Amino acid sequence: MKKVKYKMGKLGKYEFMKKYKMIRIFLPDTRKATLSNIKIMLTLYGSVYLKPDEGTGGHGIYKITKGKNSFILRTGSNSRIFSSLNDLYTPIQSILIRDKYIVQEGIELLKHNHRPFDIRVMVQKNRKGTLDVTGIIGRQAKRNKIVTNFHSGGTPLPIDTLLKSYLSGESRKKYIQIIERLGKDASTVLGEKYRSKRAFGVDIAIDNKMKPWVLEINTKPDMSIFNTLKNKTMYHRILSYSKNKG
Repeated sequence: MKKVKYKMGKLGKYEFMKKYKMIRIFLPDTRKATLSNIKIMLTLYGSVYLKPDEGTGGHGIYKITKGKNSFILRTGSNSRIFSSLNDLYTPIQSILIRDKYIVQEGIELLKHNHRPFDIRVMVQKNRKGTLDVTGIIGRQAKRNKIVTNFHSGGTPLPIDTLLKSYLSGESRKKYIQIIERLGKDASTVLGEKYRSKRAFGVDIAIDNKMKPWVLEINTKPDMSIFNTLKNKTMYHRILSYSKNKG
């Protein structure tokens, strides 16, 4: 009988990674997207993201924000206001069940030119089989959109450009090193489960207190985003590592 490989979605990765102390504090609360869980998490955090458990590319993502007497549902560049959470949940319930959605604590991203951004850290195995950070890039959301993904209209930008208005010179350099280290640590932890994988794309958000959060780790990361930068050094490095077979 042929052995079936188990595919771990976002919730499975979160449950696995939160067992590790070194990474646990950087993981936003993530649960199965039931009405009960959404209600609890909105009370705790004020906003949440709904994401397909196995989706990629920023497709099918919703954001729910709790107002004083209303609930706002955003997807793409569209917004709808509901008077109760039950009213909001009804039209999306079948999608959440069918596509096995997760609900994730809403992290309010830092903004550049009034548009939110997050960071992709590329981590790859070298010829010795140990992990190296080979690239880091910012992804700025398209105007009025809630996702930053390149294939959903996000703009790739150098991380240095995005952090300039928040940190100066040496502080910025040290902070970027912290982000790179977090990307490597997160990949090391998930690499315990995915021992055969040679590349990890770690998506990191920064909140308004400058705390970094590991939103997601992609085990089949898209390398083409790095080719959009004017400076091709990172892209060429990533390509050279992708040829390593260990």
